[in-house]
Amino acid sequence: MLDSTQWANEFSWNQLIAMSDYMKAYRAVKGTVIFNEGALESSLGIIVEGRIDIIKTDDQKTQGVIATLVAGNTFGEMSLIDAEPRSAQAVASKDVVMLIMTKDALFDLEKITPSLAFKLLWRISTMISQRLRRTSGQLVDYLSEND
Repeated sequence: MLDSTQWANEFSWNQLIAMSDYMKAYRAVKGTVIFNEGALESSLGIIVEGRIDIIKTDDQKTQGVIATLVAGNTFGEMSLIDAEPRSAQAVASKDVVMLIMTKDALFDLEKITPSLAFKLLWRISTMISQRLRRTSGQLVDYLSEND
């Protein structure tokens, strides 16, 4: 399943096989809450099939979809890295198949194949950096519109 995602472009076949030993596959039907905002579990998910909405609750308790993720996208990177509570809720907006890697599994991978664990963390860090740059650009646009 991992080979069918964008991760196949980043890693060799042998690396994909090694990483897959540290991931578990799950199915969720439309409407399933994958995780709640504020939850403490630390894991990364990779969508193989389907779609997941990322939903944020504001100070007035109003919920809004801040991102819709499709096959090949990842979610949960921040909690995997910093072990902080989830910053948003993830809900299957279509039936979804996903691969999940927990923080414990990542540390197990690091013990067995440190170079692969480093490459995986580098890829995750790059994704987080790209998202932060995109969000910063959107914030600047928003602030410019509201001046």
